Amino acid sequence: MKPTFMSNKKRIFTIFFLIIGILAPVSIVYSSKSDAASSVTLSLSIGLPHDGALKNAEVLPAKGEGYRLMQTARERKARFGVSELISLIKWSTFKVHSKYQGAQMAVGDLSRRTGGEAEHHASHQNGRDVDFAFYVLNSAGQSVGISEMIPFDKNGYAIDPPMAYRFDVRRNWALVEALITSSKAQVQWIFVAEHLETLLLAHAAACGASKQTIWRAEQIMKQPSKSSHWDHFHVRIYCPANDKPECRDFGPKWGWLR
Repeated sequence: MKPTFMSNKKRIFTIFFLIIGILAPVSIVYSSKSDAASSVTLSLSIGLPHDGALKNAEVLPAKGEGYRLMQTARERKARFGVSELISLIKWSTFKVHSKYQGAQMAVGDLSRRTGGEAEHHASHQNGRDVDFAFYVLNSAGQSVGISEMIPFDKNGYAIDPPMAYRFDVRRNWALVEALITSSKAQVQWIFVAEHLETLLLAHAAACGASKQTIWRAEQIMKQPSKSSHWDHFHVRIYCPANDKPECRDFGPKWGWLR
């Protein structure tokens, strides 16, 4: 007996529903994976550096290729920031480490996990600030790691302990250059003592840095009126684009940044 039109139609519908039954779970799995990917929480800087908070903070690991987190930062639990700041710290210190083998940066305070008031700081409240101790040389001219911040005079000699270390102008300039040219985050300020800025800019000119890079560094480096910053760099980045309008910048917006 030849199959009727209706029996052929039933077979078609049966095959159709079998195919749907096979593909549906695949679709559900794919959808759930997409939803999981889109539900990743992003760090959020809120308010101002001196009056702010931090959500979904990223933690800076205790060590990386080119840096070590200072014990004081661990004790104060001040090792958190927005993702862009964490990436900038890792990238810039790695750049210096790659250029000058053995260079290890001692990274100081960032912010606390949820931001807010920070011990020993007026700012560092919303995940956009970090302190870097300087790269230093010992009396033999060798790069050495340090566990505390050391102040330096206008000639680049340690004040305390006196004459024990030299300001490592090559590596410190390499860090400044890496920070201001990085695409990981936009640096607004590098707070540092004027006499050390002078040493850094003189070295930059002597080693052939571009006039544009030197000019930008001159704008970004600044000695705050209330603190000399002769023992560390204090770096501040602009609000990440995705954090606005909750995050607020104040001060100049450098014209070369887009």
